[in-house]
Amino acid sequence: MNARGRAFELLPSTIFATAAIIGVLAALQPVVAVGAAAGVIVAYVVFNDLAMGFAVLAFLSFLDTLSSGSLSPAKGVGLLLVVAWLGHFSVGGRGQRDFFAEHSHLTWVLIAFIGWGTVSLLWAPQLGPGLASLSRYAPDMLLLPIAYTAMRTRRDLALVLGAIVLGAIVAASFGILQPTDPTEVVEGSRATGTIGDPNELAAVLLVGLALGAGFLVGRGRSPLMRVAAALAVPLCAAGVFLSLSRGGLVALGALLIAGTVFAGRWRLAITAMLVAVAVGGIVYFTALAPLPARERVTSANGGSGRSDLWTVGWRMVQAHPVTGVGIGNFPAVSANYVLQPGATQRADLIFSSAPKVTHNTYLEVMAEMGVPGLLLFVAVIVTCMGCALKAARIWARHGRASAEALARSVFLGLVGMLSADFFISDMFSKLLWVMLALGPAMLAIARSDSEEQPLKASAGQSPEASATVASS
Repeated sequence: MNARGRAFELLPSTIFATAAIIGVLAALQPVVAVGAAAGVIVAYVVFNDLAMGFAVLAFLSFLDTLSSGSLSPAKGVGLLLVVAWLGHFSVGGRGQRDFFAEHSHLTWVLIAFIGWGTVSLLWAPQLGPGLASLSRYAPDMLLLPIAYTAMRTRRDLALVLGAIVLGAIVAASFGILQPTDPTEVVEGSRATGTIGDPNELAAVLLVGLALGAGFLVGRGRSPLMRVAAALAVPLCAAGVFLSLSRGGLVALGALLIAGTVFAGRWRLAITAMLVAVAVGGIVYFTALAPLPARERVTSANGGSGRSDLWTVGWRMVQAHPVTGVGIGNFPAVSANYVLQPGATQRADLIFSSAPKVTHNTYLEVMAEMGVPGLLLFVAVIVTCMGCALKAARIWARHGRASAEALARSVFLGLVGMLSADFFISDMFSKLLWVMLALGPAMLAIARSDSEEQPLKASAGQSPEASATVASS
C-alpha cells in the first residue's frame, strides 16, 4: 500500500469477466456499454487510489448538466468513494490517519448536525423531503474523513486542486460559448455552463478563479499547470460576468476584500489580479454588455422574487427559532407563511407545483433546523477554513511557498463561494463540501511536512531555504 492511498488490487479474472460482460452489452446496447465501460474505469480508479478518486469527484462536481434524474456522475463517484473508503479504513494499519481521533471536536459537530436534523423529523410536516435531505447531507459530510484518509502528500493536494481548476475551465468555457436564446432577452442570455444555473455557475467559478490565482503566484508548479491557471483566471472571471449573477458579483467583491487581508506575502499580487478582474467587469458592464444585461445587474427588483422568499424564511425562524420547521421542509410549508402581515410580490414562487427554496443557504438551514442547526453548520465551515489558514502558516514557517499559496487560495475560494451562497441555497453542493474537506486534510499534510523536515536536516539533507513568514 503506497502513500497515495492504494487500497485494492483487482484480480485478472475479475477484469476478464467484466470485459466479457461489457462486450456482450456493446452488441446489444452500444450507448449503455460505453457508459458501463466508463463506470468500470472510474470505479477502478476510485478503489485503486482514493486521492485520484477524490480528484475525479472534484472535477465531476462541475458537470451537473450530465445528471440523469436524481443520479449524477458526481453522486455516483461519491458513493464509490464512500464504499472504497470504508474498505480502506477497515483494512488500514495503525499508521493510517484517523480523522475521528485527530479531529474529535469537528467529528462531534458533524454528528450533532446530522443528529439534530434527524430529530427534527419528529415535528417535520412531511417525512419524505426530510429523509431526502439527510440522505444528501450525510454523504457530503463523509467527504471530510474521506479526504483526510485519501490526501497524504502535497502532490495529492495539487492533484485535487488541479482537477478543480480544470473543471472550472470546462464550466466557464461552456458558459462563454453556449448559444443564447433570442426569445429570452435577459434570462436566455445568462451563462449557465455545465452547472445548469447561472447563480450556481458564478459561485463555483469564484473557486476556480481563486485556485487559479494560487497556482499562478505559487512557485515550483509544472509549466502545464501554470498555463492552465493562467487560462482559468480570465475564463472564470468572464463566466461570472456572463452569468449576470448579482450575488456572484457581490461575492467577487467579498473575494477582493478577503484577498487583501488573507493572501499573506502575495497580498499585492492577488490584489492587483483581483482589481484587474474588477476593472474588466466594470468595462464590460458599462461599455460592452447589452442594455438588458446592464439593467439586470444595476437594478435589484427584489432579486427576482428572492426577497419574498427571504421574508417567508424569516417568518419561519420567528415562529420556530429553536426547532425550525423540520429538515428539508421549507418548500413544503412555505405556503403557510405567506398570508401574514407584510406584502409579498411573488407568491407564485411558493403557490406552485414546485415551490422554490429560500435562495439563501444560511437562512434555509436556520428556517428548517432552527438556530442550533445554523450554529452547527457554521461551526463546520469555520473549523475547516481555520484548518486551511493554519496549514498556510505552517508551510510559511517552513518555506513551502507553493503549498502555502494553495492553502490560502483554498481559503479565499471558500470565502467567494460562501459569500455567493448568501444568494442561493447551495448546502448540498459537492464542490462546497470538497473544498471544506480540504481544510483538515491540508493541515494534516502540513503537520507531516513540519515533522519530516527536522528529520531530513538531522540526516544531513539540506532543507528548503526558509521564506519570510507571512501573516494571515
